Amino acid sequence: MTVLSDSFSAHAQERFDARREVLSPISRDIEAGLAAIDDADVRTLIRSYYGTLPLTDVFDAGFELFASFARQACELRRTSPWCADIPEDIFVQYVASPRVNNEPLADAWPVFRAALADRLRGLDAYRAIVETNYWCCETATYQSSDGRTLGPLGVLASGDGRCGEESTYLVTALRANGIPARQLYTPWWAHCDDNHAWVEAYADGAWHYLGACEPEEELDRGWFTAASGRAMLVHTRLFDDFGCDFARDAHLLAREGSQVIVNLTESYAPCVLLSVRVLDAAGAPVEGASVRLRLVNEAAWHDIAHLTSDEAGTARIVVGEGTLRVVATTGDGMAEAIIDTAACHDLELTLGETVHGDTDWVDFDVHAPADHPAPSHPLTPEQVERGRARKREADRMRTERVAGSVERAREIARACGHDADGCLLYFEQAFANAPEVERFLTVDDGADRAALLATLTSKDFRDLSADILEDHIQGGRAVRDDALAYLAREGVGDPAEAQGLYERYVLCPRAHFEHLSAYRAFIRAHFDAETVRGFVADPLRVWDWICENTSFTSREHTKRYVGTPRGALVSGQASAVTRRSLFVAICRSFGIAARINPIDAGIEYFAHGSFVPVEHADEGFEVLFASDADPAPGYFQTWSIARYLHFTAVSGKAAQGFKVLDLWGKAPFEGGVCRVKMPLGEYRLTTAVRLPNGDVHAAERAFEVTPDYDGTPIQLKLREPDVSEMLQDIKLDAFALADAEGAAVDCGEIAAAGATDAKPVIVAFLEPGMEPTEHLLNEMREQAGRLDAAGAPIVLAVRDAEELADPTLARTLPALPRTTVAYDDFSELPERLARRMFTNPEKLPLIILAVADGAGNLTGRYAAAGYNVGTVDLVLKLISLIR
Repeated sequence: MTVLSDSFSAHAQERFDARREVLSPISRDIEAGLAAIDDADVRTLIRSYYGTLPLTDVFDAGFELFASFARQACELRRTSPWCADIPEDIFVQYVASPRVNNEPLADAWPVFRAALADRLRGLDAYRAIVETNYWCCETATYQSSDGRTLGPLGVLASGDGRCGEESTYLVTALRANGIPARQLYTPWWAHCDDNHAWVEAYADGAWHYLGACEPEEELDRGWFTAASGRAMLVHTRLFDDFGCDFARDAHLLAREGSQVIVNLTESYAPCVLLSVRVLDAAGAPVEGASVRLRLVNEAAWHDIAHLTSDEAGTARIVVGEGTLRVVATTGDGMAEAIIDTAACHDLELTLGETVHGDTDWVDFDVHAPADHPAPSHPLTPEQVERGRARKREADRMRTERVAGSVERAREIARACGHDADGCLLYFEQAFANAPEVERFLTVDDGADRAALLATLTSKDFRDLSADILEDHIQGGRAVRDDALAYLAREGVGDPAEAQGLYERYVLCPRAHFEHLSAYRAFIRAHFDAETVRGFVADPLRVWDWICENTSFTSREHTKRYVGTPRGALVSGQASAVTRRSLFVAICRSFGIAARINPIDAGIEYFAHGSFVPVEHADEGFEVLFASDADPAPGYFQTWSIARYLHFTAVSGKAAQGFKVLDLWGKAPFEGGVCRVKMPLGEYRLTTAVRLPNGDVHAAERAFEVTPDYDGTPIQLKLREPDVSEMLQDIKLDAFALADAEGAAVDCGEIAAAGATDAKPVIVAFLEPGMEPTEHLLNEMREQAGRLDAAGAPIVLAVRDAEELADPTLARTLPALPRTTVAYDDFSELPERLARRMFTNPEKLPLIILAVADGAGNLTGRYAAAGYNVGTVDLVLKLISLIR
C-alpha cells in the first residue's frame, strides 16, 4: 500500500534532481541502492533525504542508514495509530526526518521502539507522549557538559545530557514510535544568562509542549513556562521544506542554508512584527544584506536570528518585546542600531563605514520582556502527588541503572587488566559504552593507546567507537617520527615537550567540538608524496589547497555543522567550520602539529616555537584590563570582548561585524588586572550588570590594538543599579509548607496577617551547615533589630527537625521573634520558586521577599540564591520602598 502522495513524491524527486551535480561523487552508490529497493515509498523518502538534508549528512552517512530510516518511517505511517492519519507535511518533517538538530546521525529508532512498544500499546497519543517522557526520565537526566551534542544512544549509555541532548533524546523516542515531535529552542534568553531547548509533540490535532526527561501528568507544562513567556525568539528547525509557504509566511519562515527556521515565538510570548529596511549610502534598497538580531546574554551580544533582505531591502520577523541590537551588513558596509521592539517595530538602516579607533564609554539600558507566563495546563492535587511519586521512582530506577553501568565498566576494566594503570576512569566515563574502550585498549599493549584516550573529553567516552580510534592510533604511529622531526625543526628541543605536543596536537582525534570520525588512512591515501612534502615544508599550503579545492554552496549546508574530513574531500564541499576541521585533520595526518584556537576558533599550526594563526596572521600584544570591583569581574558574567572581522554570512554572502571572543576561564583578574593576548585589530568591550527583573545596565566602548600599544590598562566600567531597580512584580502560584505536626503553613496567610500595610513576608529555604546558609543566618542575627522593626514576618524552611540542631540556626532563631519554622522535602518547591523568580534554581539558600494581597495571594518582589553578601540589608531597604 502506497502511503506517500504524488505531491510529496514529485517534491522529493525535484529536490533530488536539483542536487544531481553535487551528488555525482556518490551517485553510483545511490542509484545502485535505490535499484535494490522494491518499495516505492521507501525510495521516495531516500530521495528526499539526499535532496534536502545538509550535505554534511549526505556525504558522511552511508546509503543503508538512510534506507533504514525510510523503511521504518514508512512502516510507522502504515501501522502506527499516532501517525497514520496526520497531515503529510507533519509526517515528513516531524516523524520521518532522521535529524532533530546537530546530533551525530545514527539509527537509534530500533532501540527506542523495542524499549517502548509494549509500554505504549493501547494508549492515545496524549498519554503515549506523557508515558514516553516518564521512560526518558527513568533513563536520563540533566547534566551540563561541553558544547558537542551527544546523540540519543550516547545519552542512553550514560544516563544524562544537556537540555539540547535531552530534548533530542525525547524527540527521537517519540518519532521512533510514530508520534510527531520537534525540538524547540530559544537561542538565548533575554531575561537571564542562559538558553534552553524543550519539546513539542503532536496529539489530537495540536502541538503540546513539555520538558524533556522532566515528566508531569499533563502536557503544556514545564519549569520554563514562565521563562518562555519572556523569550525574544523561539524556533524549531526543518530539514525538508515540503509544505512550507514562504510567500505567505516570510515573517515566520527563514532559510538558513539547507534548513528552514520556523518561528514559534507567538505560541509562548507577546510579540511584534519587526521590519528592517536596509539602504545604501545613496538611499537605494539593498537586496541580499545580512541582517542579524542580537541580544545581551552572558555580558555579550549574541545572535538569535539571521535574516536576508529582499529586493525591497526589507527583512521581517516576529520577535518578543525587548531590547535588540540589529546589525545589517554586506561585504562593503555595515549599519546597526539598538532598539526596544516594544516601541520600535520599523527600522531603517543605511550602510556605511564601521567605527575606527577608540571611543568613550557609552551607557545603555537593555530591557527584557515583561513577565508573561506561557499558556499552561493546571494539575489537580492528586496529579501533583502522583507525579511526584512517579518522578521519585523514575529517579531511583535511573540511579540504579547508571550505578550498574559504572560497576560493569569497572568489571570490564579489571577483567582486561586496565583497572590499576590510570585507565579505570576512561571505563567509568564510558558507562554502558565501556566495551568500546576495552576493544580499543586491548588490540596491543602500546602505551600510546592510553595517551590517545587522555586527549579526549569526558563526553567522548560515552559514544566513541573503537574502529574510529583505531584509525587515529595507526595514523598517529605512522607519522610519530615525522612529527617529532617537524617539532625539532620548529625549535622544540625538549623530548618531553615534543612528546606532549605530538600527543595533544597530532595524535589527538579531536580538533574542537566536531563528532569524531575516521579520516587518517583516507587522507594519507588521498595526497601524493610531492604534495605532502609541500605541506610539511610550509603548512600554509594546506590551507591554500583547501581554499582552492573545496567550495561552499550555502543553500546546501547548515553553516554551523562540521562535516567529516573524509566527506569534505569526497564531495569537495565544505563550510567555513568544516574547512577549519579539515585543515587540522590534514596537518595531523602528516605529522604537523595543528589546532583550533579555543578563544577565537581560528586555525593554527606550530612553527618557530609557538602556534601561528592561519586566517588572521596578525601580530599579537598582551592587552591589560583593570577593575577594582570586588568580587573581580567574571568573563561572560559581567564583561566580554568582541573582535571586528569579515566573514561569510548564513546566506553565503560576504559580511562583517563583531564576534565575541571565548575567554571563559581564560581571563582571570589578578591584583585588579587581567592580561589578554590579542591580535592587532578593532574590538568592542561590553560590560553588563543584570538586574533581578531581567533588565541589564550595560556599557560599551570601542578600542583598537595597534603596534604602538603602550601597555596602559583599559579600565572596565560597571554600572551600579539603584536599590529601587532590584524590585520585581511576579505573581506566585499558591504553595504550602508544613509545620512540625504536618499541618499546612501558608506563607500568604502569614503575610496577610502582618502588622504593616504592605503585608511583606520573607521566605527562606535553608541548607544548614553549608557556608552560604550560615552566612545568611549570621546576617539575619546581626540585623535582628532592623528585621523586627520592619514588621515583616519570616518563614524559614528546612528539610526536617534534625536540621534545627545546627548551631548557627539554633543561635539565630531566638533573635527573630517574628519567625515561623516550616518544613519541606525540597524535592521541587525551592527550584520551582527560584525559576519563577528568575534566580538560580541550583543554589541554596533561596530567599524571597513577597507581599500578600487581602486574600493572601503572594507577589514576589525580590529573590536571591546562593552566597550573596549584604542580602539582608538589601531586603530591608526593599521593604522600606514597598511600604
